[in-house]
Amino acid sequence: MKGVLLLRLGIGVLAFMAVLGALLEIAREDDINVRTISELPEVDDPLQAELQRCRYLGDAALEDQDCADTWTETRRRFLTPAPSSDPEE
Repeated sequence: MKGVLLLRLGIGVLAFMAVLGALLEIAREDDINVRTISELPEVDDPLQAELQRCRYLGDAALEDQDCADTWTETRRRFLTPAPSSDPEE
């Protein structure tokens, strides 16, 4: 009987701690980290500048056709093999 009582008490304490933790998490007021775009840094490569602009757009970049074109060009440049500098080929 004593073991059952201790088990129930332990479960009750754990349940209380879980509820208390959930309530504290709900009540916590987090500062929302908002990133503002003051000025984009200058980049020499226009493709890099456009990629940076798309990064700052966030989710809105998914709807932007210029960003889609830029990502397509980036993939093309990345996946196209570079010309070989080996004279034997």
